[in-house]
Amino acid sequence: MTKKMDKKYIPLAEFFQNSTQPEMTLTYEAIENIMGQGLPNAAYLNLSWWKKTKPPLTHYLAWLNAEYNVVDVKLGRSVTFSRLQKNNNGDTGDGTNNQTYIIRTIETDDARAFINLQETIFSECDFEYFNANEQNLTVQKLRKAMMEWRKVKTSTILLCIVNGEFAGYTLINGNISARTKHVASLRIGVAQAFQRTGIGSALLTQAERWAKEHEIQRLEVQILAHNEHARSLFEKHGYVCEGTRKNAFKLQNETFDELYYSKIFMN
Repeated sequence: MTKKMDKKYIPLAEFFQNSTQPEMTLTYEAIENIMGQGLPNAAYLNLSWWKKTKPPLTHYLAWLNAEYNVVDVKLGRSVTFSRLQKNNNGDTGDGTNNQTYIIRTIETDDARAFINLQETIFSECDFEYFNANEQNLTVQKLRKAMMEWRKVKTSTILLCIVNGEFAGYTLINGNISARTKHVASLRIGVAQAFQRTGIGSALLTQAERWAKEHEIQRLEVQILAHNEHARSLFEKHGYVCEGTRKNAFKLQNETFDELYYSKIFMN
């Protein structure tokens, strides 16, 4: 980018760079979900904050560098952005069938949204290891865990946000001991409304990139034997089944086998 913007706006800049929509309206909540933190008070109170295109503030570069311009603002409610020059990356021309997403590391302000997303996925899917409202994860517990993750740098959560809505996640759970610090386990969840859209594959790709950056050489995942979609996804990405745990999962008095998959990254 030609000018440096505040770090907090980088996820928003990535969102606009990924977008193929000629015009889009985002609520304030959607914009803050993309950023992982709140907008400043000026964005809620002053129309000029959105129309600003001169230093010393540089937040506007988040959309201007992707050739978007602000065309309408409903203070405290929504902002409409229009592309100055159409991006020809598969755009349909009407902007109605396109969805723009980003994948980023979880922020402290995302704790409640992540818990809600996870509970939604638990309630929708029979392949999860928890029923809805069974894990008892709280905002306080999650934020405390995030503080530890930032210290050891072997665990994290990656969030996928589609048009400002939380759509899926990858939980990377690593180890702190020197002898096993190169190993981590994965868990991927995608809300039903966003399944079969490539988000699972994108989350897995981003998780592998994060793992390599943090010197993790082996990723492991547990998959129920009858979850053919998950097996296909991980096998497509080069994961190999190493073994089976018989009758490891129980659903409505019926037991299912669990498969252990892994992928090793060579230096």
